[in-house]
Amino acid sequence: MPEAPGPLWQALSVVGFALLVGAYLVNQRGRTSPTSVRYLAANAVGSGLLAAYSGLIREWVFVGLEGFWCVASLWALRGALAGEAPGGGGTPTGGAR
Repeated sequence: MPEAPGPLWQALSVVGFALLVGAYLVNQRGRTSPTSVRYLAANAVGSGLLAAYSGLIREWVFVGLEGFWCVASLWALRGALAGEAPGGGGTPTGGAR
């Protein structure tokens, strides 16, 4: 059995969880958009932390799940920062975020 991650990694996993759940709750309450930079950044960082933690504890299915979510969030974040419309069509949104 692998050695348990130290307190730093355990704290980082809690931060990752809090970012994901916090972004979800804020979105559900209508206080942000799922295409906003803050929402996408919270998802990318949170899922990245959880993917790394999952690798440390050798939970490979969660490495895949959180890794996929991180990459998807980073892809959408790249588009949002470039001013593309949701869906990656490359068309500027023209609106303020």
